[in-house]
Amino acid sequence: MNELPPVYTEENDCQDCYKCIKACPVKAIKIESGSASIIPELCIYCGRCTLICPANAKKVRNDLRELKQSLMRNEKIIVSLAPSYLSEYSDVNVHNLLAAFREAGFWKVSQTAIGAEKVAEETKKWLDSQPNGVYISSCCPSAVQLVKKYYPECAAVIAPVYSPMVAHAAFLKDICPDAKVAFVGPCAAKKSELDEFGDKIDFVLTFKEIRELFEDMGIDFEFMKPTPEDVFFPFAATRGNLYPIDGGMLANMINSITTVEARINHNMGDVCVRYMTFSGVENIKEILEDTKELSQNCKTFLELMACEGGCIKGPCSNVNSSSASKRVKVLQGVETGPTNNTHKEKYDSLDISTDYSYISPIHRKEYTQQDIQQALLRVNKKNEADELNCGGCGYDSCRSFAKALIDGRAENDMCVSFMRRIAQDKTNILLKKLPQGIVIVNEDLKIVDANEKFADILGDEVKMIFDANPGLYGADITKLVPFHRFFSSVLNTGVDVIEQDIRDGDNYYGLSVFSVNDHSLVCGILQNLHAPEVRKDLVLKRTQEVIMENMKVVQKIAFLLGENASYTEAMLNSIVESHKDSGQKENEPLTFEL
Repeated sequence: MNELPPVYTEENDCQDCYKCIKACPVKAIKIESGSASIIPELCIYCGRCTLICPANAKKVRNDLRELKQSLMRNEKIIVSLAPSYLSEYSDVNVHNLLAAFREAGFWKVSQTAIGAEKVAEETKKWLDSQPNGVYISSCCPSAVQLVKKYYPECAAVIAPVYSPMVAHAAFLKDICPDAKVAFVGPCAAKKSELDEFGDKIDFVLTFKEIRELFEDMGIDFEFMKPTPEDVFFPFAATRGNLYPIDGGMLANMINSITTVEARINHNMGDVCVRYMTFSGVENIKEILEDTKELSQNCKTFLELMACEGGCIKGPCSNVNSSSASKRVKVLQGVETGPTNNTHKEKYDSLDISTDYSYISPIHRKEYTQQDIQQALLRVNKKNEADELNCGGCGYDSCRSFAKALIDGRAENDMCVSFMRRIAQDKTNILLKKLPQGIVIVNEDLKIVDANEKFADILGDEVKMIFDANPGLYGADITKLVPFHRFFSSVLNTGVDVIEQDIRDGDNYYGLSVFSVNDHSLVCGILQNLHAPEVRKDLVLKRTQEVIMENMKVVQKIAFLLGENASYTEAMLNSIVESHKDSGQKENEPLTFEL
């Protein structure tokens, strides 16, 4: 048993962006101390989070170390090559591919599709003996995990047959008892089967791991020199190679490689069997919640695949081309002629029956309305109008987020609106307490925000305007102060800081103007130099302390929103977030740069 689960989090790399929560179809993610870790008992190992994580903190377990040790000991290892190889290595001559595996130290290469054909055969026999109802394929381990964990009411109708990988490994072990079997494919969930069927399969590797192995060994397909022995062992597969595409299993069960859509209903005497294929976890979830509509007066067999488009779009593939192009490669590579089964007796008598009782269902907790309301209050959501459903936390709704809070899988500061409100309130309080006048002006010389001290310093007339319009939002700076040219100068030139002592009649001011966002926003710090408590040398220092105080909170907001803003940019953005000038473009963020 491996210490690491098939999919896990490298916590030191996690950047707290919550993209994995958004991507996870079952929300098997726990946020703790700002780090997103996978909950193994909830995970279905679809691997979607590994594709979406920008910091590469979500990883598929690498099992190369154990394989390399086995190769160094010259152990006899047979590769069980997933049929997705037809799209993964479409530009590689198949004999060169087999020669590359031989060069790496593997004894033989066999096609997992052999096991797939056996699975189709045994599943068809089992289905024929069942009464009318809905039945589910067992080929995709991620889909099986989903059904068993989240829809246990459907678990009894999963075909009690090994997956193609396990069935193939069992066959290879039967004909070569002294050999080990290493599966190679695009699937992360197959590693969960390694943990459960360790007596049948010895290694589960991804296409990415094999590429790493070949690169470490300096193996290049182009320079391989195939020998007559570089052929598939013990014989070549046929229709089983259709398995990695939508409907591939059904094409085997109804003995046709035509499109499944053309063979929706297959009649066996008086019994009608409806074959259907679906891929994508969200699609599967919808279907499993609606199976009652499918079970009337016939058998309905569902081929379910967690990856959209089938195994060819598995998370551990090196080729990122479209489902259509990959599907074409598979169809072009499938052999449909007769094959020489040199182990037909053992193949026919192979027992691949199993059950999936090792997968435990998830206990679905019931949440009362009071529980949810109390959780929502933790993030200051007091009524339905406060439930923005912005998705910044990664959950589909505020109520889903509240349930995660109750379960301890989420933290308060994941809520964007909650954190924004905290930052804004904190900023407003700190601005009010500053002994200097603060004003922020946009490119049109209109005030975005100002504190009360700024109005006090400028006199009674401005103070009256401030009382009527707190923050002086939208006021024209050129009509309020005689020294507005300094703001224009910084806006036009982008000069970092202008410091100027200004005399206006009997008034004597100290003014510091600095660029917040080049040619867009400037901030002015104003003080009355006649005031005895003013110490000019502390003005900028005090302001910077306020900025530093807010950095951590607003940086958190920037991450939640998925923006790559700098610390200072994010801080000053919180000051003007609720006071954007009416002339600002709707989706254009106000950013700052000191």
